[in-house]
Amino acid sequence: MQFRVWFLLAVAAFPAAMLGDPALIKARVEEPAVQELMGGCSLKCAFGWGVEVQRVRGAKASVIKVLNDDNAETAWTAPKGTSGIGTKFRFTFPKKLAPELEGTPLYGLDFINGVWKSEEEWRSHGRVKKARLSYNDKPLCDVAFADSRRWQRLGFPDIEVHSGDAMGFEILEVYPGEKEPGAAISEIVLQGAH
Repeated sequence: MQFRVWFLLAVAAFPAAMLGDPALIKARVEEPAVQELMGGCSLKCAFGWGVEVQRVRGAKASVIKVLNDDNAETAWTAPKGTSGIGTKFRFTFPKKLAPELEGTPLYGLDFINGVWKSEEEWRSHGRVKKARLSYNDKPLCDVAFADSRRWQRLGFPDIEVHSGDAMGFEILEVYPGEKEPGAAISEIVLQGAH
């Protein structure tokens, strides 16, 4: 029942999804990313969540920690010689949430594009230009990201998280780097819980 209510809200908010392609939303460029201020309140206040990456269709997904480690100086980078287009990340939630955590709201995503560690490394590596978000394998929206080292934010209608749910993030387009064509991502923070 709760998923049906969310689905109806999502359809109302993203009518283009009914026509085949999800709606395109631009992430807002916000304040500079600062290593000393990493961490803080997010969906992690309610429960831990993990990240898996699937680089090749049909291959087994592998767990990665650099995307939600509260450290702007670490980054996931596309395998050497690839763009990263088609790479799918899966944000996994606990298989069994405590009863009081069932229905915890998820309402946004914060993002540091590229290799943030230094301006030189940021320019050298590619960055995500466009990605598709999905929830439990159903398209939610496409997101256009700016070519910026600052935090980028995206809000969407509340999604009620339930045991075993997962959110997807697929890279659709990249800004190529000066030395490496492949996309890189320093941090993704899921916003929710409060």
